[in-house]
Amino acid sequence: MDIMNIIGSLTGNDTVGAISEKFGIESNKVSGVLKSAIPSLVSAMQKNVSTEAGAASLGKALQDHAGDFNLGDMLKNVDLVDGGKILGKIMGGETDNFISGLSSKFGLAGSQITNILSSIAPTLLNLLGNLRKKNNSADADLGSLLGMVLGGGKKTSGLGSILGGLGKIFGGR
Repeated sequence: MDIMNIIGSLTGNDTVGAISEKFGIESNKVSGVLKSAIPSLVSAMQKNVSTEAGAASLGKALQDHAGDFNLGDMLKNVDLVDGGKILGKIMGGETDNFISGLSSKFGLAGSQITNILSSIAPTLLNLLGNLRKKNNSADADLGSLLGMVLGGGKKTSGLGSILGGLGKIFGGR
């Protein structure tokens, strides 16, 4: 499966439908939350890797979550506690404000937003971990990799175009 298929899976009907059904949330709201939140999550990761400790921490998380997994199975069997921890590590002290903002924007309870994001967090790390592995990026290069994902920075080869498309697909800036 190439990266565009994985990206499509993250916001595709199957993923959105699975999360919607699991938590009893309208699919259009799940889709809206994902499209709004994912660029912010990647941006927060980029900020986190500006320190050596942050880069090492994210590097380990990406390594731990990389691998060939069926995205449907990942969502079906997601560990919400692990997903919540990932979300907390990514957003740090801004987690509550982030959830509150999405809650207001989409008219959902904070717990619903948390469930949506905790469901997708391990999958997002899987996507980025596999991309890092494919691109052979060291911890020190994660900021550049994430910048390309958001659509910025120097793009090289076809991979840069694919990565830039990730930000556009997720409603990036």
